[in-house]
Amino acid sequence: MKEILSKIAEVDYYVRWYSSQHDLGIWPSRQVGGSSDFETISDYVLGDSLRSINWSATARTGGQRILKNTRLTEANLAVFLVVDLSRSMDFGTVRVTKRRLAAEISAILAHAAWRCGDRVGFIAYGSDVEIQWPLRNPKDYRLLIPQKVLETRADGSTGQGLARALLKLPAKRSLVFLISDFQEDPEGIEGALKSAAVLHDVVLIVIWDPREKILPERRCIASLRDLETGRSRAIWLGGATKKAAFQKRAEAREQRLKALFQAHSMDALWIHQETDYVREISKLFLARRKFN
Repeated sequence: MKEILSKIAEVDYYVRWYSSQHDLGIWPSRQVGGSSDFETISDYVLGDSLRSINWSATARTGGQRILKNTRLTEANLAVFLVVDLSRSMDFGTVRVTKRRLAAEISAILAHAAWRCGDRVGFIAYGSDVEIQWPLRNPKDYRLLIPQKVLETRADGSTGQGLARALLKLPAKRSLVFLISDFQEDPEGIEGALKSAAVLHDVVLIVIWDPREKILPERRCIASLRDLETGRSRAIWLGGATKKAAFQKRAEAREQRLKALFQAHSMDALWIHQETDYVREISKLFLARRKFN
């Protein structure tokens, strides 16, 4: 935990500004009055309040376009950390396990939200929802969330853990960071993300290990254990054909997931143990700020 806390201090600068620029702290509102400030004039969309229509600007278009006032209102956004605790997260061949990497990233994101006064919620899942903490704004969440990620061992059997976890999100639009290795069936992942993408702003952080894509160079007979099922099996690791086929399957799965995420307009980061994730997270936030 001491090393994780030291990483929090290093990345505070890189992620703190995001909370004041994109949805955290200030977000678009169509309500007029209160503490809102005028931002811009935009097109009226069916379902928007009639009181937001700017009739003077609309008249200048000759009625061809109906324009409305868009305002900004100060309000704290709900930030949720949804973390995969399945047994496959205990795999790791470089520096740390995927679980430890998820704990480090969780601590960084929780700290960034806390520094900006935004409420943080935490949901952890395996084959089912293991932990569900309500939205709060305590300083302790920065320590408790990574600690729970490291300590909690979830059931490794297959199930609908991701779908059940996302169903625990509130009905109000939230910024959701989903941290997982996404080793579930792609069809199940798509079904779980589809409904969440409609309401929430979901950022996907895919944790992976280099050995999940490339076999060792040396030929050998290795005894491998499936962390999800607990079954062990001796496998011959050798031959260019077998290595190429293994890598091809891994790349095909990755491309399928990327296409799925893109289809639902979700930002995704692919991070392994040697990735400079501080830099990658900062780059993503900066790109989202420029886009918006």
